[in-house]
Amino acid sequence: MSQRDCVLRLLKKGKSITSYQAFEMFGATRLSAIIFDLRCQGYKIGGVWEETVDRFGEKKRFVRYFLIRGAKNV
Repeated sequence: MSQRDCVLRLLKKGKSITSYQAFEMFGATRLSAIIFDLRCQGYKIGGVWEETVDRFGEKKRFVRYFLIRGAKNV
């Protein structure tokens, strides 16, 4: 199963995913490219910016992607 298929399956289960999670779970290093491809195929995928503090005390931002419910997804 491809990384794209793994991400899509996760999103269809109603879960969300970040780049870090995609790397840990599927070895995917370019989640944004996978999301771009899925959007081009007609899937309605949203994203929200989140913030965390790293081990050095610095703020870091990342996107959490999710499948938009109620939208007509392929």
